[in-house]
Amino acid sequence: MGTTNPLRRFALAAALTTTLGGCGGGSSPSSPTPTPTPAPTTPPPVVVLQATGSVVKSGFVNWINFTTTRAGAIDATVDWTFTTNDVDVVITRGSCNYDQLAANQCNIAGFSVSETAKPEKVTLASTEAGTYTLFVENTGDKDESVSYQVVLQPMATGATGPQASSRTVRANPFGRKGAILGHGQMD
Repeated sequence: MGTTNPLRRFALAAALTTTLGGCGGGSSPSSPTPTPTPAPTTPPPVVVLQATGSVVKSGFVNWINFTTTRAGAIDATVDWTFTTNDVDVVITRGSCNYDQLAANQCNIAGFSVSETAKPEKVTLASTEAGTYTLFVENTGDKDESVSYQVVLQPMATGATGPQASSRTVRANPFGRKGAILGHGQMD
């Protein structure tokens, strides 16, 4: 009968333990790695309306409709030739004409009626996609050649849009600096 050396048994057990450990047995399960949520991406600004050389006669108000296809911020800039003239700007929500504006039937989104600012700028921080109307009033004593640009900075993809506001402004800020002699659509 053979006897087994205890040192040999220990060496054999150690060899088996090392070999079986490489077979996947005995290891603890790994924790899943969370996938980070990507940050919303902000699309680039879009020029939605632009023109140079539109004439607004002294004492007149002209307007033009424009449409945005996404929610975001709207920045409108109107500039003109003569620094002695005063030009004012209103933006309304929806399609609106001067007769409706004069009758306080338009929803005014923003305006700039400074006597010293040149150019006039209107910023609407949070707007819904839709139709808007840009009004330009020339209260100066000379006919004006105006340029205008309306830029939309769309909201980030995945961001929530603007909340509907119950606040509606209808008071027409035009005509306070002098009589309005006429009106028409801008080119």
